[in-house]
Amino acid sequence: MDVLDLWVNLVTPSSAARFLGDEANAHIPAYLGGDGRGGAGPDELLALMDELGVATGVLTPALDHGLQASLDVADAHPGRFLVAGVVHDPARPTRVVAAIRDFAQHPRFCMVRVCPLATQVPIPDPKHYPVYQTCEELGIPVAINVGIPGPRVRSRVQHPELLEDVLIDFPELVVIGAHMGHPYEELLMNYMRKWPNLYLSCTAYAPKYMDPGLVRFMNSRTYRGRVLWGSDEPWFPMRRSLAEARALPLDEEAMALFLGGTARRLLDRTAGSGG
Repeated sequence: MDVLDLWVNLVTPSSAARFLGDEANAHIPAYLGGDGRGGAGPDELLALMDELGVATGVLTPALDHGLQASLDVADAHPGRFLVAGVVHDPARPTRVVAAIRDFAQHPRFCMVRVCPLATQVPIPDPKHYPVYQTCEELGIPVAINVGIPGPRVRSRVQHPELLEDVLIDFPELVVIGAHMGHPYEELLMNYMRKWPNLYLSCTAYAPKYMDPGLVRFMNSRTYRGRVLWGSDEPWFPMRRSLAEARALPLDEEAMALFLGGTARRLLDRTAGSGG
């Protein structure tokens, strides 16, 4: 089975210390169930992926810091990594769009991430619209964090209701709701029934706690493949996340789509090109 982890991080002890040094993030490892404090270079991450049978991981650096280094890692290990860029400074949309256009020329650049919890800029804010427009034009999916975030920041900026403006204004844009959207799963299922380009991912959320109604939705004939697996390694450990994901009561086809099939179709522009 082709397994693709939608969210992995290369975390060094120094970068973990910087992240956890932010008061809003200090409790995150305990909240998510990991520690995230040690080093996780490419070799260590690949060894873990090999052990668990994960074919590909999506690295998640900032668009303006570390993305080229992550692309270099992906190039050095063909087929094992794709790269998504996080928008850390939406106040500079011209610069952000220029970076997206530049990196989109690389076949391993697969997605843009909008993280309202980090920037406190709401999902449909005009600062984000150039990003959505550019990604729709280029055929690059956008992952948008939704639901109650772990950091102790304002949650309303990423309420799933705010997705509707984006889905209406950019009808061809593929949108992936990141980090589960809890406790709004019922709303998100209704949105996915309504909007064919909307998907949801369980990144940074324990699969064993997934809403039973959502699991039935994932196993249905019509909506299988609309929820994607990912861990957020090392903040939410890949080992635990994948074990819990594989234990869900899904049939073989639904499980294959959940663990990697849909993500491969949406994200991997190297597929069929020899890597």
